[in-house]
Amino acid sequence: MTSILVFSGSTRPASLNQRLADVAAQKLEGLGVTVTALSLADHALPFADDDGRADPPFAARALTTQVLEHDGLFIACPEYNSGYPALLKNALDWVSMVRKDGPGLAGKVVALGAASPGARGGYRALTQFRTMLELGFGALVIPDMASVPFANKVLPAEGGLTDEGASKFLDATLKRLVLECRRSAAVPRLESP
Repeated sequence: MTSILVFSGSTRPASLNQRLADVAAQKLEGLGVTVTALSLADHALPFADDDGRADPPFAARALTTQVLEHDGLFIACPEYNSGYPALLKNALDWVSMVRKDGPGLAGKVVALGAASPGARGGYRALTQFRTMLELGFGALVIPDMASVPFANKVLPAEGGLTDEGASKFLDATLKRLVLECRRSAAVPRLESP
């Protein structure tokens, strides 16, 4: 069965992006996949540097194990000053350091979403984050991205996404994620020489 790891790039319990990740997890379960919700707050990591490569902290190894055990990822990416947060980049840098068989997200299908109180819905951070995931981490990032503008009004603390347009974008993104994960699983892997 297809398995998806869902997490937010924020550790704040009241984060709009955590709310988006929660909604995405529910919707993915409705699509018949196995979903694991992860909080980066449970993986307290120091700043990544080459000194940690030889003996990575337990939290980095645990996070990497979770990433590798899943077919795909849905990441809700906060936007800070028009960019993605250092917390999220740092966590993925550790995955790359722990993983020895290629870039940190090689072979993983990734879908992105962002929730913001602003009119652009975190889209500026998503475009930067997507480029880094593809070029730096080797991920297959699906073209669809779920951006939720005015999220403070349309993502209540309890319940789902109340904006119909944003909800349709999220649904399309998640369906494409599941489809691409299933396609990826069906393609035989080439062995390295």
